[in-house]
Amino acid sequence: MRKLYSSRNNLSSRGSTTIKDEQGKVVYLLTGRWGMHPAAMSVYDIDGVLLAEIKQRSLGLLPKFELFEQHKLVGSLRRYYGVGHEMLFIQKLNWFILGNSLTFNYKIYHGRTCILSLHEVELSSGKFLELQITHQDDEPLCICVVAILDFWAKSSSGSHAHQQQGHLHISFDS
Repeated sequence: MRKLYSSRNNLSSRGSTTIKDEQGKVVYLLTGRWGMHPAAMSVYDIDGVLLAEIKQRSLGLLPKFELFEQHKLVGSLRRYYGVGHEMLFIQKLNWFILGNSLTFNYKIYHGRTCILSLHEVELSSGKFLELQITHQDDEPLCICVVAILDFWAKSSSGSHAHQQQGHLHISFDS
């Protein structure tokens, strides 16, 4: 099992994000964009070889995403909600995701085996996502899934904040 790190601030935004190992060496590059249809994120190795992609296939409250590994469709993901936690299932891969978008703690399972454990950590250079991935072969697909989880967490946290406050804040700059 190895640990990978990514800056959470850049993970689901437009452009590119580097994914580093425990020694700070860049091992993957995540590129793409979310928020517009057709949205897609791609994971490349350090040599520029495309390893995995996640593509948005539908819009709405429960959008559908497809996962590709080396240009082959390997799974699909749709958002579902459970009681207090998010529960997601990646069809074809038979991966089950449990987590919480407010605390940004997630685990991905295949059967009883934990494939990925994800949480936010504070390092000397800022806040980062720590991905503990059991098998190195699963890393590119896991990075794609983490990118969509991050996008959903950021988009839903803004709407929750507005719903909970119940009043309007206006400021004027002079």
